[in-house]
Amino acid sequence: MTRRIAWIGGIVVAVLALLALRVVIAGRGALADGDAAMEQHRVVDAVGAWETAARWYLPLAPHVDEAYGRLAKVAASKDPRVALFAQRAIRSAALATRTLWQPHADELAAANAAIAKLSADDPDAALAGGADAETRERWHATRLAVDPRPHGFFRVLAALGIACWLGGIAWAVRRGVSPTGTPLRRQLMIGAGIAIFGLLAWFLGLYNA
Repeated sequence: MTRRIAWIGGIVVAVLALLALRVVIAGRGALADGDAAMEQHRVVDAVGAWETAARWYLPLAPHVDEAYGRLAKVAASKDPRVALFAQRAIRSAALATRTLWQPHADELAAANAAIAKLSADDPDAALAGGADAETRERWHATRLAVDPRPHGFFRVLAALGIACWLGGIAWAVRRGVSPTGTPLRRQLMIGAGIAIFGLLAWFLGLYNA
């Protein structure tokens, strides 16, 4: 039993390590793409790449904070259109990485406030929400505070997916081999099916939560 538990733990750690490595490599790559684009003064491409880097979220991963830092610098631009574009990228990245909690909640709140103000002052949208700037800003802030994406169900689905993934691995380890060491194909298939379902459910929940 102790050996089986060790197997389960080893498999879980290995899979999580591979997933984390994939996230870090992709995030660092997107960050570098953004830096290269900015060196060529392609601001739109740089912001898009940095948003992608921020979306490759992993707790404590340095590329995420670096991406938000770069986006914040662009968002401080004196050009309101550039600033608005960058603030929307910050908001989009923060919402995209929400799962059972909201990472970078402070950045999201600041982006919402900035977007509301910039949108209220945007001459192309000056009539939206009211005649004066303060009323328009409140109008935009109210709408930004409402997240249209469904999340309750998908959060539960993500948690269920993790449970099924781990349960499938445990099933395969505990029941996939007979006491004599002979692989039991049917039990292994069941365990693999549960684990695959769990991974799919987790990715679906993570993407939509």
